[in-house]
Amino acid sequence: MKKTNSDIIAKPALPLIFLGCLKGYISRPVLFLIGTILTFKGFKKTIELDLPEDFLNSAAFMAWIYLRLQKKIPQKKAFEITRACIVVSGLSVQQANFKNVEEERTFENLIKNQQKANKEGSTRLNTMEIIEESGKKYEFNVTRCLFFELYSYLNIPELTSIMCSIDNAIFNTYLPEKIIFHRNGLNNTMPSGAMKCRFVVEKKG
Repeated sequence: MKKTNSDIIAKPALPLIFLGCLKGYISRPVLFLIGTILTFKGFKKTIELDLPEDFLNSAAFMAWIYLRLQKKIPQKKAFEITRACIVVSGLSVQQANFKNVEEERTFENLIKNQQKANKEGSTRLNTMEIIEESGKKYEFNVTRCLFFELYSYLNIPELTSIMCSIDNAIFNTYLPEKIIFHRNGLNNTMPSGAMKCRFVVEKKG
């Protein structure tokens, strides 16, 4: 019997995913993760931004892992380990948001579920403007990104680029034989200096 359906989406066990990634890179990953969980509440209280609680519980937790890793290992290595954790966990969350298991993967369902996740998910305060929505192309801009706001506030804006890579992963693996995702040029994301993030999903051919 399936646990989820089109109305009840999956909720991946993120701490377990983080643990699985951390085990490959650091010693005593269980103790590190427990320490991160136990101190996270105090860290979250220092964030004076009006952001959804469910968003902070995931996005700020990722930031806290990164900041704690930097106290133990060089920043560059800490970033790459955090990237490994976030890409895997983020892709799992997006698979659930796009209902890859519960519904047939089609161009139309991709558009429908992306818009629903934008309205109802943890990033519901993101501001999105649709440029084109047709049978062959779906293009939109995000003019407010909660990840960019949070990570800039915490002085770790580099983490936002990881979230952009998750977009690349989910859109380009959703229906890879029929759909291609791109940004319509280089530097079309806020982390790269643009005023908005560009998303272009097109049917091949």
